[in-house]
Amino acid sequence: MRSAVASQAILVHPDSVHYYPGTLRNLPIAVNFHAGSHYVALRLLEGYLPKEKIKLVHYGSPEQRFESLMNGEVAAAVLMEPYIALAEKLGCRAVCEGHYLGAENASDDMDAETFEAINRAVGRAIDLINSDKRRFTPYMIDDPKFAEVAKRWGGLAPEDFHLPRLRYTHQTPYTDEIVEDTYNWMVRWGLLSDAVCATDVVENRLAETAGAAADD
Repeated sequence: MRSAVASQAILVHPDSVHYYPGTLRNLPIAVNFHAGSHYVALRLLEGYLPKEKIKLVHYGSPEQRFESLMNGEVAAAVLMEPYIALAEKLGCRAVCEGHYLGAENASDDMDAETFEAINRAVGRAIDLINSDKRRFTPYMIDDPKFAEVAKRWGGLAPEDFHLPRLRYTHQTPYTDEIVEDTYNWMVRWGLLSDAVCATDVVENRLAETAGAAADD
């Protein structure tokens, strides 16, 4: 599992009458199909609404979802940081949010030495970031794509972030149970064909590397 524990929130406009996810039935909610915002929206909303009353619409990138929310094109949008912080600064509110799993991908031809070196560097970075999270928020604020959006909406500062939402942890391998549960959930929602086995789509290289090191 990747080190950045991703967070996505379902946010509504400051003028919205909605305060709970269950009142968003049959209303358009902006996501990016087949990406984190799509999956976390389904995970969160299925606890409040029947499947047929969840209306997700594809708006693509975070900036497009943010703009669609602020312009009133949708009832809600699923956003991640730093867009959550910007939206909340402007008065938007989260009706539901959650952290979710992600993975680091390595190409088949990456050698073990390079793979392990990258993981060591990521581990050091995690410790550094966790020692002073606010110090590193400018890297998100100054990202060219986000900076342009933030400038149009009044800007964002390090003190605007809710630090407990920014979570970073050392990488761990997916367990077989997590892989199987996730696979079954995706099949149930029609996001993955049941003709594919869970083991066909996940290769736990980190687990194999750790196991090989333990045997030496």
